[in-house]
Amino acid sequence: MGSGSTGLFEAAAAEERIPRRILVIGIGRVLAVVGVTLLAYFLVPVEGQTAARAAALIAAVGIAAILVVFARQISRVPRSRRPVLAAIEALVLVFGMFIALFALLYVSISTSNPQAFTQDVDKVAGLYFTTTVLTTVGFGDISAVSQPARVLVTVQMVLGMVLIGTAFKALGFSAKRAVTTRTTVGARPAPEATGVEPDGPAPRG
Repeated sequence: MGSGSTGLFEAAAAEERIPRRILVIGIGRVLAVVGVTLLAYFLVPVEGQTAARAAALIAAVGIAAILVVFARQISRVPRSRRPVLAAIEALVLVFGMFIALFALLYVSISTSNPQAFTQDVDKVAGLYFTTTVLTTVGFGDISAVSQPARVLVTVQMVLGMVLIGTAFKALGFSAKRAVTTRTTVGARPAPEATGVEPDGPAPRG
């Protein structure tokens, strides 16, 4: 994530000037999004053999859901009363779904093949491992051993780089454009304030 990606959010936030009360409410909504995502993640049954064999289906449905949500969030941000907060909520939702999806897949693979990773991957370890891969931290305590696991980790790294660049730039640009447009419209003086008469027939002399 480069400085240009976060710069759009910083510029938009500086122009929007979000009141403290609205900011607190926005933080609460972001935390709620995180809570719902985690709840759904821990409730999805993927630790059985049947679910493990359905990893491909989970991946297809999950990626499709992320793309749909991402597209809807991009169109939602310009219409929001607080575009910056809406963009941040969208980022949390999209990245939360992304992390949860790959964590579920890692748990599924580990369940079907305990030797796929250097240690068993349960729900908590799945979140931990997915986050370390996404952030390129790579502590090395958990690593992929089997070919399917390594392929999946590679896919996550590639999609993660694409998602980080695309999501931050697209949502940041959308928020910045919405805030700038509203600021420009709000600062435009009324016709009577400029001394210019509105369009209409000229008075007869």
